[in-house]
Amino acid sequence: MKILLVKPRWFVHGGQYRFLENIRFPALSLGILAALSDGHDVTVIDGDWDPIPFDRRFDLVGITTTTFTSQRVYRIAAEFKRRGARVVLGGVHPSILPSECLEHVDSVVVGEAEYVWKDLLADAEKNSLKPTYAASRPTDMNDVPFPRRDLLGELSWFTCLQATRGCPNTCRYCYLPSTPWSAFRKRSVELVAEEIRSMPQNLLFFVDDNLFADRDYALSLFKAVAPLKKNWSIQAPTTIGDDIELLDAAADAGCFNMQIGFQSFNKKSLEWASVGHNRVEKYKTLVSRLHDRKILATAFFMFGFDSDGPDIFDTTVEMARMIDIDDANCYILTPYPGTELYARFMKEDRLLPGAERSRFGWAHAVFRPQNMSPEELEKGVQSAYDRLYAGTRRKLPRTFLRSLGLFLRNPRLAAVLFRGASRRAHVADLPPDDY
Repeated sequence: MKILLVKPRWFVHGGQYRFLENIRFPALSLGILAALSDGHDVTVIDGDWDPIPFDRRFDLVGITTTTFTSQRVYRIAAEFKRRGARVVLGGVHPSILPSECLEHVDSVVVGEAEYVWKDLLADAEKNSLKPTYAASRPTDMNDVPFPRRDLLGELSWFTCLQATRGCPNTCRYCYLPSTPWSAFRKRSVELVAEEIRSMPQNLLFFVDDNLFADRDYALSLFKAVAPLKKNWSIQAPTTIGDDIELLDAAADAGCFNMQIGFQSFNKKSLEWASVGHNRVEKYKTLVSRLHDRKILATAFFMFGFDSDGPDIFDTTVEMARMIDIDDANCYILTPYPGTELYARFMKEDRLLPGAERSRFGWAHAVFRPQNMSPEELEKGVQSAYDRLYAGTRRKLPRTFLRSLGLFLRNPRLAAVLFRGASRRAHVADLPPDDY
């Protein structure tokens, strides 16, 4: 069969994702499906960079789908179905709301696809697709094949990989606890090291939700990665600052950036969001310890919690400057349809009527906050971004000097960071209403 695998457009050029405009994150999940499609002619398309090839004939089209891309995905699916292809959806949104998705496509994968994909292909060849495919158990990470990177349009100098899936935390704002793959699992250190050795790129990003959920595993992995002489970035919890041995191991293994979910400086908001592992009084020490090891600290903040008032934006900017972060991403609390938070806000009649799905991408208020208006929330986040951006830009020379060796070895990374840090983030921009 001729198979097309699609990741629809995620970000808006000129929007809040300043760095994504200059760097390409490969769609690993689609590369894995391609690796499981032996004997078939597979094409992978990333809608952020590639036009969708409606003019080509495909027997089967698979599309990875989130809440904020779902309406666009339904239009893509309708166009391919009109041209005679069968369409299957997978990812977060079909796993949480399969019935809605089945109104638009032939089949959905609920949960992870590794254990059902070959059965789905066999049924497609017989023209007997089932409405849903769901594995009976979470995927063993050692059963995940290396993705078909030759189909992913990877940059010659940067790529991504995944060592673990899931997270043991149950943060109220996160969609992960609502999915079938929330349980934490890890790939053998040997397999991760083997995959890294196979990559020609020097710069890597671990896409794991929380690789640090198993401290001993993370330590073993970093020790195995160190001899490979790669530089890499990773998402990390605030608790990493308490573990000097693990911080040292990460730095020795080539970590140059940690993306930290601080979320808030408001302790009541952290409690409301069930982020009990965050300790505001330890934030500055964490950043200082990262800087001591020449690791850049990217902060993630979220706004709109029930304990947040209009003063939260000034407080966040002031405290972010005080703890000396290198850059920040500011998100608006977003209740995903199908999650407990969405059901709670619906029960409280706080969801804004008629909100387009494209607004469920963390940059728009789709509910009424407790202590401010939706408009105040959006304007406040934009104001916080503008002031944090000004600080980031002023600090740029110092940031480059702190990591000069890294940037001399990786001039393309330096160019990406300079371009991204030099552009204002426009929070509430929406993508064009097309494919």
